[in-house]
Amino acid sequence: MPSIAFIPKRLNEPPVVFRGMTGKEVVMMTVAGFASGLPLGIVSAWVLGAIAMVPTVCFLFAGAALWFGGTVMRRLRRGRSTIWFYRHVQWKLACAGLPMGEGGSLITHSTAYRIGRDSYRHGGRS
Repeated sequence: MPSIAFIPKRLNEPPVVFRGMTGKEVVMMTVAGFASGLPLGIVSAWVLGAIAMVPTVCFLFAGAALWFGGTVMRRLRRGRSTIWFYRHVQWKLACAGLPMGEGGSLITHSTAYRIGRDSYRHGGRS
């Protein structure tokens, strides 16, 4: 079976869909905006007596999240790979002591490396 000697790096990256975000990021921003607009939509529907305010406010928040979230994501990821944002969120969760997905854990501390050939470890023999 023939193999390709050189595959460009950008060939394996997800395509940019909207405002510098990939498809997964667009969905994340839309869902976050929709969910953040839900409480205000429910309150405004109750105050105004119009149930149509719930989806209206939710979709306005989703659109704002897409617009401003794209700008924020572009600035955060400038010059970095597409996976950087997800690993950065994983690292922040690990530093906070919160459980992470995918069953993995990250190293959150650093120390000087020691070989372990000290005399006190071997019963005082030199």
